[in-house]
This record gives sequence, C-alpha cells and structure tokens, in this order.
Amino acid sequence: MLLRMEKITKRYGRLTANDGVDFALERGEVHALVGENGAGKSTLMKILYGEEQPTSGRIVLEGKEVSFRSPADAIAAGIGMVHQHFMLFPSLTVAENIVIGREPKSGAVFDRKAAAAHVKALSERYGMPVDPWAVVSDCPVGVQQRVEILKVLNQGAKIVILDEPTGALTPLEVEWLLKAIRELAKQGISFILISHKLQEV
Repeated sequence: MLLRMEKITKRYGRLTANDGVDFALERGEVHALVGENGAGKSTLMKILYGEEQPTSGRIVLEGKEVSFRSPADAIAAGIGMVHQHFMLFPSLTVAENIVIGREPKSGAVFDRKAAAAHVKALSERYGMPVDPWAVVSDCPVGVQQRVEILKVLNQGAKIVILDEPTGALTPLEVEWLLKAIRELAKQGISFILISHKLQEV
C-alpha cells in the first residue's frame, strides 16, 4: 500500500469538514474522490498536501507515519497537487515555470537552454508535449494544465492530486487529459482525482 489516511478528522470550531475518514491509494492507481460541494473532498486533500492540519488521525506513506506541516513537506515526500486555479507565472516560459525552485545553473547564472532541454526530455518521458520556450500566458488552458502536471512530476511526485481538473477544458482537452492520466499511471504515478463528473470518473 502506497498511502493510507486513517480516521482523519478536521474541525473548524463547531463545523466538522472531515469525520473519521479512511482513504487508501495503491501505486499506479487512479482514485477518484466524488461528492457534492462541501462534502470535504478538497479539505481531505489539503490535509494530505500539508495546506491544512488534521484535528486527529494519521497519514502513513510507504509504511511510515508522516506529518506534513506545509506543502513543501508534502512535495519533499513525493506528493504534488494541481489546483483548480493554476499556480503558474504567466509572464514566464513553460520551462521556467516547470523548473522553478530547481533551476539548472551555469556557474551562478540560470541556464535557460539547459532548462529547456530538461523540460523537453521530461515532456517526452511522460508523453506530455509542451514547447519549453512558449510564454505561459500564450498557452491554451489544456497546455497550462500540462505545465502544472509536469512541474509536480519534475519535483519528484509519485502521487498527484488533481482538483476538479476538467472544469475549464474543452471536450478534446478532457479526452487527452484522461488518456494522459492512464498512461502516467502505467508508469507507476498514482493520481487522486477530485471531481463531480461521474462520466469522467
């Protein structure tokens, strides 16, 4: 078992967002979280991603109990999250967005050519084509989403949380994304898909 969340409870004063929730995820699995607004799906995943702290319960990753105090802790443990509203820098290139925080350098200077070559190889490895030199603000929404996914994969994510990933996509982009998720799962990446859309699930 790659991941277990056991008896996760989250309270905000008198409001209980999650009440003793158990969740398990296998390596290479695509697991959907489905429920109406306010059901606690995003809260549970924010706890996994270190954006929220549980009131009680525990998280076990690869057999070891873990505690994430921030997203940086979760990322270091191999958990990435693509939010419904992308967290990209629109004025930067695709490559710059993907390698941010892990920039290749020539001496003390950011090596943009090395970054572009790295991103090209990364996109080919995962079957997610992007133009490393394109400015993000010029890219369609579906391509921006690929950039977000490649960014978390570049950070070493073995678990990728997708929060309502198809809301702003065209039908063709949705079809492409779902196929891409399946192909990445075959490579051992695990996905948690927060969705309202049963047909896509």
